[in-house]
Amino acid sequence: MFDVPTIDTRHHVMTRSTFARVLAALLLSTLVGCKGDFPADKPALAAAENVYDIELLRRSLEEIEAWHIKNNTGVVNVLGAGRDVSEIESEFTSPQCQPTEELKTLWSWRDGGFSATPFVWYHDYLPLEDAVSQRQWLRFNPLVQWDPRYIPVFAFEGEWFAAYCGKGSSKAGPIVHYFLEDEPRISYVNLTVFLAGIAEALRTGAIQWENNAVKDDVRKMHSIHQKRNPGYPFPYHVPEGT
Repeated sequence: MFDVPTIDTRHHVMTRSTFARVLAALLLSTLVGCKGDFPADKPALAAAENVYDIELLRRSLEEIEAWHIKNNTGVVNVLGAGRDVSEIESEFTSPQCQPTEELKTLWSWRDGGFSATPFVWYHDYLPLEDAVSQRQWLRFNPLVQWDPRYIPVFAFEGEWFAAYCGKGSSKAGPIVHYFLEDEPRISYVNLTVFLAGIAEALRTGAIQWENNAVKDDVRKMHSIHQKRNPGYPFPYHVPEGT
């Protein structure tokens, strides 16, 4: 568990967030030897499937997109066109990781893209090919020991939110938070719940757009997380006091 980066840090890093720089930062960070087995227990898999809601997922994506358009963040301009389901399925060549209905819905809505402004909180939404490429690179990095049953979906340098795509998940899978200097943890029930929480944060002011930058209230983010993901650990440090 670690602190959420400051607004200035986020803005500075996001302006240079390309795949090559992500990998360069990852290579440097992995020298500390951080690794861990990714969790994927049956209760978590069952919970992800049970609360899958395609309409909520679509509404959340539309609400996030509308927030970016309203605030003229520029993010929507860099997102790619939605991919055909057949294209999405063809990118998943490993039997250890096959796209859930959530992942098909996400990448068929809009493809990802890189911008100076993050898509969700302070993370980029990875384009389909980048997600697959990063999964492959991470998987074969011996210092990371990436679990092949997960695919990164949202990324910040050295940090990922990854969706379970292995056996036992057809509609949805749990979301693991992985930071190179910490252990991987299932932190969100599934992608639908993750994005519904982001949409709520934008709607209620837990995440705001001020002075051409993202501003967040980590305590409010923690509250939203705990309400929607009871029993799951919040991935960031929550400061004490008011």
